[in-house]
Amino acid sequence: MEFLKDRHDAEVLDNAQKLLTCSVCLEYMQSPIYQYSKLHSDACHNGHTICSSCKAGVLNKLCPSCRQELGDIRCPELEKMAESLVVNCKYKEFGCPDINIPYCTRFIHEDSCKFRQYSCPWFGYGWACPAVGDIPFIVSHLRQHHKSFVHKTCYFKRQFIFPDIYKYQNYTSVDTILKCFDRYFSLRAQGHLIGSIPVFIAFINFIGNQVDANSYRYSLEIRESGQKLSFEGIPGSINSESRSKMDGLIVMGSRVHSGVETRDINLVVTCGIWKPGFGCATLVG
Repeated sequence: MEFLKDRHDAEVLDNAQKLLTCSVCLEYMQSPIYQYSKLHSDACHNGHTICSSCKAGVLNKLCPSCRQELGDIRCPELEKMAESLVVNCKYKEFGCPDINIPYCTRFIHEDSCKFRQYSCPWFGYGWACPAVGDIPFIVSHLRQHHKSFVHKTCYFKRQFIFPDIYKYQNYTSVDTILKCFDRYFSLRAQGHLIGSIPVFIAFINFIGNQVDANSYRYSLEIRESGQKLSFEGIPGSINSESRSKMDGLIVMGSRVHSGVETRDINLVVTCGIWKPGFGCATLVG
């Protein structure tokens, strides 16, 4: 009988979580949850639910599931049900021992869970690496599969050479990992052409979630012909898709050649990583 009860409880939880799945992004919904009820003439007649993030992205006021016109109705029944649920971490299958997490706090837990799965940040030549794993796996994978080097330092100088940018037009480098404050950061660089103008972009990603990344700052700097060009910012998570194309150290035109008559991108970048309150980064040219 105990087995039957446990099985019934599992089925009830599974059905509840299905009800709490957004019909658009297929992720679990947080409050506020919106429902489009057939009781309203201006609403979706099929009663689909949608999370607040997806609702904000709907521009034509049509239900993304069935194309009926949307209303603006909260679904308190689902919100109350969510508040009463306790669930397992979605990374349980990867080793997370945390169970009976209140549904309303599961997203905070899962964002910082040490068993959280991340996508490999390596990409190039129009191809992104499909490998997925936790932070130790990603670091090991970058070292072994992509031949990245780990440097245990918060300050680093790296020369980037991208041969004949006018011929090959597109380069990506993700071969430098910095271990600083016992966390891992990836120094990334890209070279490409905008029309006939060569462009070099460098930035640092945090191998972890964005909440933890916000605790750090980084700076990148180049010195060429007595001039200095620098950038300072907050590292983005390797899983973040919100990094602006203008977020990083950007070098354009003849400066990418370091004053040398060449078709190569050839730059020496000095980087520093620090935590506010732990002292400032001083880059030595």
